[in-house]
Amino acid sequence: MATHKTEVSHLQAEIDRLRRALTDVCGQIVCGQLTGKMSDNFLEQFSQLPDLPLEQVLHFLPAHQVFQMRHVSRRFNHLIRKCSKTMPKRECNGSVLFKRKHTGELTVEWLDDCDSEILKTTLADDVALSELFRFIRIGGRIFFSDGLSAADDVLDQLSKAWLTIRPELVVFSGDLSKTSQAFLRAFLKKVEPTVKELLFQNADNIGHSLLSDDLIGAAGRLDGLMVLPNGWFWAKDANDVVSDINIGDDTLLSMAEAGRVSSYFCVVDCSGITPGGIRAFIEKWMKQADTYAVAKSIRCELRCELIFCKCANVTPTTVEEACGDLLRKETEAGTDQNIFGDSIDMEERVRYIAKCPSNRRLEILFHFYPFLCPFISPPGLNDEDSDLD
Repeated sequence: MATHKTEVSHLQAEIDRLRRALTDVCGQIVCGQLTGKMSDNFLEQFSQLPDLPLEQVLHFLPAHQVFQMRHVSRRFNHLIRKCSKTMPKRECNGSVLFKRKHTGELTVEWLDDCDSEILKTTLADDVALSELFRFIRIGGRIFFSDGLSAADDVLDQLSKAWLTIRPELVVFSGDLSKTSQAFLRAFLKKVEPTVKELLFQNADNIGHSLLSDDLIGAAGRLDGLMVLPNGWFWAKDANDVVSDINIGDDTLLSMAEAGRVSSYFCVVDCSGITPGGIRAFIEKWMKQADTYAVAKSIRCELRCELIFCKCANVTPTTVEEACGDLLRKETEAGTDQNIFGDSIDMEERVRYIAKCPSNRRLEILFHFYPFLCPFISPPGLNDEDSDLD
């Protein structure tokens, strides 16, 4: 009992000391601004405060300010590193955007599900990024946008075992020249329990060696997959932009899974996709869709889209030859205009529709125009010039 009383008295003395120090500071704050000078011994008094009340103060600060305080002093650096695992984490199921416009500087922008900004900061190294991740939980959507935003150093930090990360959508639209298979696979394994849509849209330097059936398989069962490299539409030859992306029938067939019957698959320049693989997908999807609809008593439409762009082995002719008995053909005749005002030959827009009951619909399309594909734009596009916190 005596020991307990002594400890209580000691803590009360420390609290009184903290109260006096903070009272001195608060008395000099007017309209949020510090006026006058601090007492000569203020820093000494502050440095003598125990860890416990300082940890409590840190709990009330925004996440980005906590990791920035590591640079205030060695003591804060040690204190934050010590308590980062136990401090409550800020969670939001909105969007996280990574951008890297300059070498060595990574911008992290965090928005809520209404696209209102929660955090926006620029980090100079992966140590600061690691500290930031210790105070947040990432859900919702992840966008790897401008520059080398999905480089190996960023993917490595996102794949750490202690980080909570559960996005439903991941979009790669930056430069992937510094992205390796090993780090990308580790990241996809990390998000595998929750990710439903994986998009490589307008990404630079995808190349033949980065993606593969095995790599995409690390993300598990997907509702949506898109692989459309930047510039593929304007290139005279698809090989000017990509070099036969290494995705084949295995990736396509893996998406025809029970419970994931409403989906889309959109790829460009994948010679590994074959008409035989498409037929196997159609047969599997129709069976799964019928079983799923009956089991769930679904009356609404179950929809699946397969979109192929400049895939060597997949053309309207080869698909009709392999799957004609399962499909009916639709061709939009006449002309239309694209977003640039150019005339479009609508005869190129061939669509095959699987012969399913009325509430199940599978379409195979051959799109030659990028604005016809299901792109997802990152939030905050009009906020590029805003100041960073």
